[in-house]
Amino acid sequence: MSVVIPAHNEAATVAEVVAESRRGLDLIGAQGEVIVSASGCTDGTAKVAADAGANVVEAPIGKGSAVRAGLDEADGDIVCLVDGDIRYFGDRPLVTILVEPILQGIADACITDLYWRPLYPQMWLHGFFAPIAGYLFPEILPKVGSTPWSGQRAAVRELWPTKLPDGFTVDLEILMHWNRHALRLRPVLADDWVNPQRPKPELMAQELKVIYQHAIETGRTQNNSWPALERWYDRIHAAMAEYQPDSDQPQQFEQDLLLKSLNWLKSEIGNIQES
Repeated sequence: MSVVIPAHNEAATVAEVVAESRRGLDLIGAQGEVIVSASGCTDGTAKVAADAGANVVEAPIGKGSAVRAGLDEADGDIVCLVDGDIRYFGDRPLVTILVEPILQGIADACITDLYWRPLYPQMWLHGFFAPIAGYLFPEILPKVGSTPWSGQRAAVRELWPTKLPDGFTVDLEILMHWNRHALRLRPVLADDWVNPQRPKPELMAQELKVIYQHAIETGRTQNNSWPALERWYDRIHAAMAEYQPDSDQPQQFEQDLLLKSLNWLKSEIGNIQES
């Protein structure tokens, strides 16, 4: 087994992630390696990781670049991906709970379904991903759980794509690749955790392009559908910005957002069909 840890300036947390990853391998009695892919680091991440016992590889800046460099170095039959800034508080390490279904033969790829508090990713799920994936790739929703954006995942070696983008769309690219090629993609329930919040204002628009490209390649949508999807995206993106933390109840806002998104998407789909 190989555990790949992409890390950009994570000197404060990477030693803990390495130690927990090693503990996860020990708990299942697996031979393996822990690889830290230091992505454009300007702090002591590489040295801290090496001192903690990891094999360190250097990568250009960008999460996708870090994941790609780590995968190129990994030689395990199963590869597990764990972010370098995550602090996980479950009884068993993430590595253990991610790979057990694969070792048991009930999955060939797993993604964590993590307990999550902040609202923003939930808005991404309810307003953006669930509606558009439900329209274009309905089979994916029961396979990925409530945090399909999670970077904590594992799969047999042959399911990891050989080509990946440089930036943060890498998590979605891997997910869409697994939806096409994994026979048994499953979510794995996980406990409480924290990691830093880093706003990525352009990411969701980039992810829409990723989903659309996969839909075109697999015949899930027509070539003329992009303008309608853009209009839908602009409306739902603006609706997300209307959230008022001092007055809106988060769960109710999420549900209202989902209904708005579905209705607006249905309307745009109708326009496509009429044309």
